[in-house]
Amino acid sequence: MKPETYLSSQDIANKLNVSSVTIRKYAAMLEKNGYNFARDTKGWRQYNESDLSAMEYIYTHSKLSGKSLEEVAKLVATLYRSNLSISDTATPLQDVNVADLIQRQEEFNRAILKRLEQFEEQQKKRDENLMIALKESIETKKMIAAAQQKKWWQFWK
Repeated sequence: MKPETYLSSQDIANKLNVSSVTIRKYAAMLEKNGYNFARDTKGWRQYNESDLSAMEYIYTHSKLSGKSLEEVAKLVATLYRSNLSISDTATPLQDVNVADLIQRQEEFNRAILKRLEQFEEQQKKRDENLMIALKESIETKKMIAAAQQKKWWQFWK
């Protein structure tokens, strides 16, 4: 069996194209949720390949899924505590076609704008109908008030 090799936070940072401070932040969030890292004699974290996968998962999914770092770290820590591994379904950001993402975002934006325009049109129609109803109500109240008002010659009756 091959002895396990350990990586430093800088090694992990270089592989993920982030700063080592980011890796330490991810590690602290994972530890807060129950994830354990190997430590050397000085107490420094030592990362193995599964730790690299966890960091990559956090980095990728926080960018793509829209979940917060804390949510993703909690998920990874839960999998770790359950002795489950992170599947390699995570798509590294380098493999994502940016033009495709931009096109999908533009389509989404157009759909949202169309729905917003429809909503505004409905609001406008609703406001017009409300104004018509209010005017009719005011006219009706005036007619009722005029009918109930006594004429000057009826005051003595």
